[in-house]
Amino acid sequence: MRVKSPVVVLYVQICVCIVLFFAVAGCEKEQEAPKVLPPPATNEVAAATTLLATISDQERPLASQGLSSHAGSQSDQGQNPIFTVVFSKLGGGVAYSAQKEGKAYVVHNGKAGRPYKSIDRMALSLDGRRIAYGAQVNEKWRMVIDGSEGPIFDGVGEPVFSPDGRHVAYEAKSGEKWHIVVDDKTSAGCISYYDKPVFSADSARVFAIENTDEVIKKRFIVSDLGFINQNVREFPGNIVVVNEDKTRVAAVFEVGKNKKVIEFSFADPERVKEGPLYDDIAYLVFGGDGVSVAYTALKGGVRLLILNDREEKLPDGGLLPLLVVRPDLKGIGIMMAEDKAVFLHQAFYNDGTKEKRYDDAADLIYNIDGSLHAYAARKGMKCFAVVNGKEGPAFDMVISPMFSPDGRYVVYRARKDGKRFLVVADTDGKTIKQHPAYEQVFQPVFTSDGKSVAYGVKDGQKLIWKVEKLDK
Repeated sequence: MRVKSPVVVLYVQICVCIVLFFAVAGCEKEQEAPKVLPPPATNEVAAATTLLATISDQERPLASQGLSSHAGSQSDQGQNPIFTVVFSKLGGGVAYSAQKEGKAYVVHNGKAGRPYKSIDRMALSLDGRRIAYGAQVNEKWRMVIDGSEGPIFDGVGEPVFSPDGRHVAYEAKSGEKWHIVVDDKTSAGCISYYDKPVFSADSARVFAIENTDEVIKKRFIVSDLGFINQNVREFPGNIVVVNEDKTRVAAVFEVGKNKKVIEFSFADPERVKEGPLYDDIAYLVFGGDGVSVAYTALKGGVRLLILNDREEKLPDGGLLPLLVVRPDLKGIGIMMAEDKAVFLHQAFYNDGTKEKRYDDAADLIYNIDGSLHAYAARKGMKCFAVVNGKEGPAFDMVISPMFSPDGRYVVYRARKDGKRFLVVADTDGKTIKQHPAYEQVFQPVFTSDGKSVAYGVKDGQKLIWKVEKLDK
């Protein structure tokens, strides 16, 4: 029998070790390879009428329950009571839930996903190319993103897409803790969250509010998407707002028996701007510029409106939770109630228009330079769009008036005799065009050139993105 030389044996062992080392290193390298992100979402409104999906005869659509403002509450998750359609904001996609043979599934842009015991909380990216939703597996839940199944949790919250459409964040419960999940990264967790997570405008950070054992005390978390670099701040209070641009946060900060407004940016959360102390503060909002802040306050028994640290006394009357900063930053519009009537009060700046009093009013808006305002109002059983004090035609329901980018038109959704449709009016409230009626009409947007209005409709079994010229 031939005996191998110790040198040969050692050489073989070294070779094997080298091979194993590189094999393991290769595996580690493969595991650590950066995840390929989807392409960024387009920010253009879909500018052509398109049939996005058709509900088949075999599908019986159903919908998730109404979303809770506190996503940590999951007691009703998975009950699927009514039918709902979700259109993407920019019109590139649509989704609905359906069921077959006792199983629920999602249809996204005409393509059906896998069946589950239950479906909950669908969301689309702005351009509609991506979808995320909660899916029940036995008694547990997972997030399904573009057909890919995430980890199993005890419960999941509403999915949120980043502005660029490349990331998804959601709340997830594991045992006694709730966590924020961003893509495949999970936060350390807390007892629950005050609201769903918010991405920054550049999609590089996420903002969350952690609840604590003390009801009034919370924690602000501004973190990178991997939860490595985090800015944490204790926050005693319950009112928090994020501006529409997703660049700044404002909150009512309680200091003993007094309150003040604090502000900070996603980009520099360490730098905090503090407002003056008041006895009480409510109805905190950002202006359209994303920086200006307005709110109501109480000082020495006197009610005030505050705009960028300017103060003005409020007239007598109750306040409706509708505070709007003029785009020119010259004033604030707020709906007030007195003697069972609702009226518009404009603080710091009054354009001289005489407003009637109504039984109810909502959805106050201004045009781009603040020279015009509009809102939905109700008197008795009739509803109107009111533009600078002038009433449009009466309908059974009017919601969400919008000014066109050039300020020449007012667009709103209306309902009459069970029919739902879009109305285009001039700045005197006179109807220019009443669009065809559909079973459902979704929130409109304007195309990039400002010449057309675009919106989703449910027309029988057809889900259509409609694009119509504003003029005749």
